[in-house]
Amino acid sequence: MNSAINRFASFLSPRQWLVVTLLAACIGGALLLFPWSKAKETANPLGASWLPVQPQLLENRLGLAGRIEPATKLTITAPFEGTLLKLAVAEGQRVRQGQHLLTLDTTQLNIQLREALSELLKAQRADDEMRDWLNSDEVARARRSVSTAEMALKNTRAKLADTRRLFERGIVARMEVDELEQQAQQQETDLLGAQGELKAALAKGQGESRQIAEMAFVNAQANYHTLKALEAQREIRAPFAGIVFFPKNDKKEGNEVPIQAGLRATQGMALLEIAGLERFNAVARVEEADLHQLKEGMAVQVTGDGFEGITLRGTITNIGARGNNNAESPQGSATYDVTVSIDPKTTDPRVRLGMSARLSVLTYRSKSGFAVPAEAITQDEQGQSVVTYRKGRGDKPRPIKVTTGHAMPQGVEVFGLAPGYVSVPQTEKAADAEE
Repeated sequence: MNSAINRFASFLSPRQWLVVTLLAACIGGALLLFPWSKAKETANPLGASWLPVQPQLLENRLGLAGRIEPATKLTITAPFEGTLLKLAVAEGQRVRQGQHLLTLDTTQLNIQLREALSELLKAQRADDEMRDWLNSDEVARARRSVSTAEMALKNTRAKLADTRRLFERGIVARMEVDELEQQAQQQETDLLGAQGELKAALAKGQGESRQIAEMAFVNAQANYHTLKALEAQREIRAPFAGIVFFPKNDKKEGNEVPIQAGLRATQGMALLEIAGLERFNAVARVEEADLHQLKEGMAVQVTGDGFEGITLRGTITNIGARGNNNAESPQGSATYDVTVSIDPKTTDPRVRLGMSARLSVLTYRSKSGFAVPAEAITQDEQGQSVVTYRKGRGDKPRPIKVTTGHAMPQGVEVFGLAPGYVSVPQTEKAADAEE
């Protein structure tokens, strides 16, 4: 081989030999540098880093501020008008189910009861008469009138027949016959009138008259029993265990009317409020811009400064159908009430009514999702989302089309990706730090 090189060199001038030597040196250097630079570019493209991606738990939560309220709350009102004779509880007192709360005076109610009983007895007597109307006094009088008219007419007709025979024999005058004929005609008219009255009396015990009597009796009976039921509520007892509060009643010159013995209570007036302690709700308000993220049944975590270290769990049970005007919002957007039912198994004695609460609503959850930084997602010529992906560190990168989902704390959720590595562009500062 050396002889061949010597023969080739003999044909070249010194200047040509120098050019050939330099060219060979350049080619050799390029061949030596090529594998290293290619490998470096493959391992870490210019201005990018490789981020490992694996399926992970992805969650989105919406934070709300609210308060703890009772799940069961009842306002006790005065069942009838009367004076408050005795108040057996104090505000904030715990009561058990069936415990005596207060007593009302029934003087005015007793007057109404006696009047109702009088009306009931009258209506009952009228209804009984209608049920046995055929034997009533009115029907009996009408029947007697008919019988009397029939007997009188029968006697007059008999006398008229005898008088006519005597007149034919010339024993009596024509005047007596005419008088008896007129009397018979009058009695026939009286009989028709008596029969009409009997028919009307018999009809009175049927149809609408019978219905009117029955309805009057039923109404009087219902009114009496209603008043009797109200009388039984003169002593009001707790319907369930809880805490007693005094409601805010009508105000006079800025002062609330106190709930105390001697108070004149009108029917329907609020006297006490009882809040149950077996179950709690967390009530918050959500802006209309975030309302679309919520739906009934979503899981919620409830925390608060008053019960620090405790996490209550619950679910959304109600979302307000009507918005509340938000005067503080510059756009005038509305807010909506959200009610969360707290699981009683997670409650604690430190949780009290009216405490402030922080609600964390789980709006989205994926047990094994993929999330990548937003910078890792680019658009191809067709406008589809693409990430640069490789399965292993030594594998060749390739573009993969993905579908984007929710924005997560970890990045953007993507679909169509497998475990591996994705390329994430770096800033110059980050690239210098990595080197």
